[in-house]
Amino acid sequence: MNKGWIDLQINGYGGVNFNAEGLTVEAVKEVTEKLEAAGTIGYLPTFVTLDPELQIRSLRIVAQARRKYAVCQKNILGYFFEGPFISKEPGAVGAHAPEWVQAPSKELFDRFQDAAEGMIKMVNVAAEVPNMPEFVKYLSDSGVTVSLGHQMASSGEEIEECMAAGAKAFTHLGNGLPNLIGRHKNIINTALVDDRATVMFIPDGHHLPDTLLKLYHRAVPLNRLVAVSDAQYVAGLPPGVYSVGGLDAVLEPDGLLWYPPRNCLVGATTPMAKMMTLLKERIGYTDEELEAVGHDNPLRLIGLA
Repeated sequence: MNKGWIDLQINGYGGVNFNAEGLTVEAVKEVTEKLEAAGTIGYLPTFVTLDPELQIRSLRIVAQARRKYAVCQKNILGYFFEGPFISKEPGAVGAHAPEWVQAPSKELFDRFQDAAEGMIKMVNVAAEVPNMPEFVKYLSDSGVTVSLGHQMASSGEEIEECMAAGAKAFTHLGNGLPNLIGRHKNIINTALVDDRATVMFIPDGHHLPDTLLKLYHRAVPLNRLVAVSDAQYVAGLPPGVYSVGGLDAVLEPDGLLWYPPRNCLVGATTPMAKMMTLLKERIGYTDEELEAVGHDNPLRLIGLA
């Protein structure tokens, strides 16, 4: 019997935003308790592309919460840096702030890791950025799981060089990329057939169509699949209009978070427990498969199983 889920990508929940200037130690405890009540017993607070000094401040606050509160020590398994070492190109950059995108920097990462007290477990990077393979190797050699995403690279040499250097995953595959991609040579096809890498995906019913979720289920070996929520701070809040990334985003009753003037998604709001139900009822996952993609595989990907 499953006792809870592991979520490797949470930007916030229940009104608490890990990327906000006003983050407090008490708020970290609050969001951790809310997540546990919603069925998520282990997670990685996720940091997007922002002012590095703000990221460092947030890391120190979460680290304080882990030292102060038992529930944070138990449930916060580390941290995921989704940025800033990504592409700044439209489509690839997604909701990240392009002005804060950084070139690969061992020195900057070491500052992040020092603030995190050594607990950064995963970093997302863009494969095509100059000098990225060397940076991937540096991260991998230090025990950090490297994932590829928010990138323009589609297949071939750039991906291969980063995989050979130690990259192990693809970040929320099918999202964080341009709408128009090559019909044959593209990142989705590349990720599905690379037996070295784990495919992370957002099965919230909004970010990926059921046809693509079924393709992942059929095409990728079970041990290479990891479900993530990529939840924004409005997850767990009632429907309404919320400011997300400076936009007046609409949270619909079904969990869709979007910006009507651009007809685009602005984040995810579905907790892991609900996504697991969706995968079972609409895609056909068994209970054993859900346990794999929602608990066992995430822990293994970050070296905790």
